[in-house]
Amino acid sequence: MTKLLRAVIACISAMIMSAGVASSAHATTFTYLLDNNTLADANGGPSLVSYGGTLSNGYTFGVQQGLSLSGTGAFDSYSIDVHFAFDNINASFDGYQRILDFKNRALDEGLYSLNGKLVFFVGCCSGLGGPNPPLLIGSSPGQVFASGQLADLLVTRSGGVFSASVNGVLVFSFLDSTGLATFSGPNNIIYFFMDDFQSLQSHPNDLEAGSGFVDFIQVTTPAAPVPGPIAGAGLPGLILASCGLLGWWRRRRRTA
Repeated sequence: MTKLLRAVIACISAMIMSAGVASSAHATTFTYLLDNNTLADANGGPSLVSYGGTLSNGYTFGVQQGLSLSGTGAFDSYSIDVHFAFDNINASFDGYQRILDFKNRALDEGLYSLNGKLVFFVGCCSGLGGPNPPLLIGSSPGQVFASGQLADLLVTRSGGVFSASVNGVLVFSFLDSTGLATFSGPNNIIYFFMDDFQSLQSHPNDLEAGSGFVDFIQVTTPAAPVPGPIAGAGLPGLILASCGLLGWWRRRRRTA
């Protein structure tokens, strides 16, 4: 795929985000193709930060060798598209492997793969250190990830609704009334594939993180708050517009 075509796709993504905001607002898109041995944004924005992985036509990461991104302005309205695979979806001691961290790695809550299911973990029913079962505010009906198999994950937060799709299929959505999925760390930092410090304190030798590969990340943020869901749709317009198109492009890119 040519650089021009990739730039066009980035523009389309920005237009999708813009469709959900006031006509005077303009979305900002940060696109990381992770080729040509660079972590730079294709549009000149902030670069990804590596924590020890290997960059070669994609980013290969070991346990706790993920990525972070600051300065996008992502807070309570955003779209994040990640194309990645875990080497082994059952590798961690309890099946959890973190995908996205929202709180500067201060808390255990976040988006995980749980033996191949996509889940948003909040905590234990009796609080930190409490008994099972864990409290999951969102969970896919079944496995959506397979060991070593690349998948396209699209998450959005718009109008207070957080939604997650895998390979163009919506797997769960919830009203995030308490801001669980807001990026509230310094410079709205986003962590990918990194376990949190709270978990490391409780089980320092048993990490909820995995090894794998990622070859595309795109973050889109609006210039103004995104309004609520389209009447009658039940989901934000951003989700309805984005899932099919970006999933289609991701499949095309893997065969190009």
